[in-house]
Amino acid sequence: GIAGRRGSFLGGCFAFEPPAPHRGRAAMAAAAAKSAAQEAEAQHTQRDVHTLNGLLKFFFFIVNSMYCLVGVALIGLSIYCLTDAWADLDPDIYRSAATILISTGVVILIIVMCGCFGAVYQEQRTGSCRGRRLLSFYQICLLTLIGLQFYTTVYMLNTAESLQAVKGELASAKSNITVEYVDAERSLSTKFNDYYFDTVTGSQDGYFWKFVDESCPKSSGMGSDDCNVDSYATTCPDEASCDDGASAQCPYDLCRRAAVTRFLGIVEPIGEYGIFVCIFETALMILTCCLICFNPRDAEQTILMKSGNFAADDARAKIKSAV
Repeated sequence: GIAGRRGSFLGGCFAFEPPAPHRGRAAMAAAAAKSAAQEAEAQHTQRDVHTLNGLLKFFFFIVNSMYCLVGVALIGLSIYCLTDAWADLDPDIYRSAATILISTGVVILIIVMCGCFGAVYQEQRTGSCRGRRLLSFYQICLLTLIGLQFYTTVYMLNTAESLQAVKGELASAKSNITVEYVDAERSLSTKFNDYYFDTVTGSQDGYFWKFVDESCPKSSGMGSDDCNVDSYATTCPDEASCDDGASAQCPYDLCRRAAVTRFLGIVEPIGEYGIFVCIFETALMILTCCLICFNPRDAEQTILMKSGNFAADDARAKIKSAV
């Protein structure tokens, strides 16, 4: 009986939990394993984030380089405006358009360089060349250009739509004077008439008179063969009657269909080009937002310094001792 009680007593003693120091070491080992697993997962996630950021940066450089070509194209378009044959009709407007295009092209080239520097120094958080600061400036300039180009694109598309409607009405109308002018034609018709009457008795060189001879109806009788310094047929437009409001005596009305078609061929491509540029700039805005929002994980030394409990040297020494 005594032996049985002693055995049960000893069995009960062996059933006790291990001492507290043993439990503490086990808990610490489990916590260390969990912390290591979390750290490994965090590093894996961070690598994925860095990989995604690298891809975004790669696409940003490609699209930004293409945007640089857009700026060069605008400068080339400004040269075209200065040398276009119709620039003689209204030199002031063409010069103003060329100035705007050149300025826009130069601004685009400048902000493209700013965007490239911002992407290169994206993760830099100190100094005057901070990546976020440069990318934010790039984004503000880009947003301003989008607003201006959107307004210009809408204006060009509305003008092209109104001219397209006029062209359709002229094709079915019996006379050009029965179709009312749209806003874009009022200025164009005045410049067209003035240039015609100013040069009809001159040398008649250049694209304008080539356009009149080749595109205007032969039945109008306003070509250079009938209307020149040597002879002025009765079928030629009359300046006095045109100034008094007789549309049938105005050069523009006699050649209105060809003039509208020619003007439409200038305005419509500019509107379509504006749509492409706006979509292009919107894509750049999205990429820039992604690059600005990227926040890399701080190094252990930086985390210890930000905590305020360690100086730079102490944080470095603590990391070395942990390793």
